[in-house]
Amino acid sequence: MSQKLVIGPGSLAVASAAAIIIAVVLIIVGSMGLPAEEEASPQPSPSSLTDGTVRGSPNAPITIVEFSDFQCYFCQEFANITLRKLETTYIETGKVRLVHRHSISYGEESMLAALASECAAEQGKFWPYYDLLMGARASPKVIDLTRDRLEGFARELGLDISQFNASLDSGRYREKITQDYNLGEELGITGTPTFFINGIKVGGNKSFEVFQKLIEEQLGGSGN
Repeated sequence: MSQKLVIGPGSLAVASAAAIIIAVVLIIVGSMGLPAEEEASPQPSPSSLTDGTVRGSPNAPITIVEFSDFQCYFCQEFANITLRKLETTYIETGKVRLVHRHSISYGEESMLAALASECAAEQGKFWPYYDLLMGARASPKVIDLTRDRLEGFARELGLDISQFNASLDSGRYREKITQDYNLGEELGITGTPTFFINGIKVGGNKSFEVFQKLIEEQLGGSGN
């Protein structure tokens, strides 16, 4: 003979109290979030990285984003040596595009050079101006990127000097350059140059062979 299970008022009270305790515990656990080791680290969005000045085909399968300072020795080494090889091997062949972002490491003289490069960009000459600045091998230990010298580079490239000077005097690109620097800090950049190769962070001026290995791995994965 089966017996009917009878739940009295006392049992209901105990069950209700238990349910409330369980709910409270779940809320507390939920508010704590995942353990640190299981939380996904923030990744830069494509637009936040590739908003800079582009060298190469916009349709290239590989994008290298460079954060650099015109007074940084290792940035100059990259621009004068490694970039030359990347240019002929990958950029001119449409496989890689280079995006430049500013990372001011050495104060106001670096800022002035960055501003001048953006003023040159107004006239479609950012990369030639970049090449001249990096080729000048400026040092943060001396004042060698003077206003006169920056204007001299503009003249060398045949820029409209009145427009260049007016733009430089206005300081209109200071906010843009500061935003680049702040983005770099958000991405954990602690030195220049720093690169992102299709999102893969690479710090320091690595050899061409290091870039080549990473590029070829990405090209292989993309079927190119």
